[in-house]
Amino acid sequence: MLNVYDIILNLLDSDRIYESFEWNKKDNIEHIKKIPMVRVTTNVLDDIINSTFIIDNSFLNDIYKKSEVYTDIGVSKIDYSALFTDTYKVVAVEFNKEGKSLFKSYLLLDEEEEILDLSNQIELKNINYKVLKKNKNNCLLTREEEFRKNYLLKELKTAYKNKKYQKINYLYEEIYPNDKNDSVNKYKILLDEIENNYSNKYDKLYNIVRLTHKKKTTN
Repeated sequence: MLNVYDIILNLLDSDRIYESFEWNKKDNIEHIKKIPMVRVTTNVLDDIINSTFIIDNSFLNDIYKKSEVYTDIGVSKIDYSALFTDTYKVVAVEFNKEGKSLFKSYLLLDEEEEILDLSNQIELKNINYKVLKKNKNNCLLTREEEFRKNYLLKELKTAYKNKKYQKINYLYEEIYPNDKNDSVNKYKILLDEIENNYSNKYDKLYNIVRLTHKKKTTN
């Protein structure tokens, strides 16, 4: 185990970890003073990145309060946090006291490059963990596209639940103006396509919905 010093992390509670170029001002950006790093196999790192998992107590004991973060009032210790690398990629994970992964972050690209140069100095470590849930892989979408997708899905489900079929028909006909499906089928088609094949053609629907909400707010 090797200690890494003076890095920036964006520890988010999310099914997806964002690359640093997709971070935004509202994220939980933290300046880490010190954090331990562990080398694992690529298969293990894939599980760490793409799942919610729980790690065993022996590893938790090894990293307990070994991470430190700069705060407005000085330096605070983080109970359970570590970097994991396979010498090609690095990810930070923060755990709760039971060992469940809570927050994850990639690194700034230049800091990751520097750390990877050191990673070969670390011996491979076997860690015991259990995958609790595989997270959805939305890596083909940008963060903004993912936000728009989830926003539209929520709007559609709410409209269907409240039987606002006119709204569903209107949105559907913006994409398929000559299609004569009934409201239920229109809902199912839109839901399936946005969920599984989101593309920029649905940005039009997102903009319509957002504009509608703005009008309601200003009235």
